[in-house]
Amino acid sequence: MKLFESIDWLLIGTKYLSWSIGLIGIIGSVILFFVNIPLGIGSAMVFAATFFLAISVTLLLLPSRFAKGRLEGNKRYITGAITFVIALVIMFAVWNVSGGFPNLNLIFA
Repeated sequence: MKLFESIDWLLIGTKYLSWSIGLIGIIGSVILFFVNIPLGIGSAMVFAATFFLAISVTLLLLPSRFAKGRLEGNKRYITGAITFVIALVIMFAVWNVSGGFPNLNLIFA
């Protein structure tokens, strides 16, 4: 059935698109980390957390043909889950220390 083939290809395309957005998120979070250093360590740490979150999304959606060597099997899922937990811990610490989210400099907005 052509309908099911089309749906399969759309899901595969969505996975690759989400994976590429995760790669762009890594670059964007590094840039925004350095831009927010003058506003304080809390603002910079928000983007350290987004860095780990982007790594998590990238690892969890990494196509299996790119996961050669160290990331084969369940290792990439475990590593992605660990980086997600690191991002949550950083955001929880920033939230508690700042009493909410600190002011951010979003150069893209």
